[in-house]
Amino acid sequence: MALGLAPLTELDAVNEILGTIAESPINSLDAEVVIDASLAMQILKTTSAEVQTSGWWFNRLEGYELVPDVRKEIQLPPNVLKLKASGETTSKVAQRGLRLYDLTNKTYEFETSVTVDLIQGLDFEEMPSSARVYITIRAARKYQDRYFGDDSTHSYTKQDELEALASLKNEDLEFDDPNMLEDSQFVTGLRKP
Repeated sequence: MALGLAPLTELDAVNEILGTIAESPINSLDAEVVIDASLAMQILKTTSAEVQTSGWWFNRLEGYELVPDVRKEIQLPPNVLKLKASGETTSKVAQRGLRLYDLTNKTYEFETSVTVDLIQGLDFEEMPSSARVYITIRAARKYQDRYFGDDSTHSYTKQDELEALASLKNEDLEFDDPNMLEDSQFVTGLRKP
């Protein structure tokens, strides 16, 4: 029984990037890969982090409660790309390494839990297909720039990248289902007494 199309895997993405310079595909992502594949894997990883840092429906956690440990410090998950205080939290906070820092009181110590909105960095195959496609195309264009630097030799055009980004943004909007009357700060300000 045929299963149909499946989303790109990380190996598929690396091979797509290698194919843009007519390089042979690889069979696995192990540490014993050729230099071109290693560079393609690194560009894919950094491009993924860059794209995900913007925050999308699939990697945003809103109202996430962080609790201090026995030393009164808040340890952050290792995949936090960005965060900001939200909810009842009155202090300004920042990520410093894998700990939360209180910018208001200039300390790593917290007496109570802190609520934040955070952006997580997800593994390639944990993301939806639209994100994988956009990241692959963007990474392939960066990879080609490092080898050739001439836009006329690109397998993917800027238009391909923009179309993939538009698809990703459209899916993000569909998920959020924004409402101009309820979500607009301007309209909310007008309704307050």
